[in-house]
Amino acid sequence: PGIAKVSVTGSVATGKRVMRGAADTLKAVTMELGGKSPLIIFADADLDDAVSAAMLANFYTQGEVCTNGTRVFVHRSIRDAFLERLVRRTEAMVVGDPKDPATHVGAMISAAHMDKVMDYVARGKAAGATLLTGGERLSGGQFDRGAFMRPTIFADVSDDMLIAQDEIFGPVMSVFDFDDEDEVVARA
Repeated sequence: PGIAKVSVTGSVATGKRVMRGAADTLKAVTMELGGKSPLIIFADADLDDAVSAAMLANFYTQGEVCTNGTRVFVHRSIRDAFLERLVRRTEAMVVGDPKDPATHVGAMISAAHMDKVMDYVARGKAAGATLLTGGERLSGGQFDRGAFMRPTIFADVSDDMLIAQDEIFGPVMSVFDFDDEDEVVARA
């Protein structure tokens, strides 16, 4: 009774339960649920800056950030050049001990969570998205002490695919093509 407002960052299912509970006493509720934040890259973008932004938006903290820009919309005219640079730079990322200054991507929060993320990778492939790089667990040596996977990039993703709709909460980037600003804003 003494609580006036509830703020939640989490899944849609959790948000529904919190909102139902808050409704009984008409508490104010603020929620950020199941984000699939878009990043839009237009034809006049500086490609190196755009690649850096996409990598930071997806792979920072192993992708386990609610506001990550996991849907990357790239204008069709620069798509191939963008993807070439993106894949090259992503494959050069160092996965390992987060205490090591040379590391770019550390372990995910748990093996169970990594299993969920790997299931999304499998679903993306099964739905017809093109896996450009990553998407595999890492094992051996230091990787046996945590839940490590390679940063993953899918291209040829359509808006109706599960990897385009569900918050994966892992180092998985989905790249979409677009031609027109009005179209991409509506899709985003």
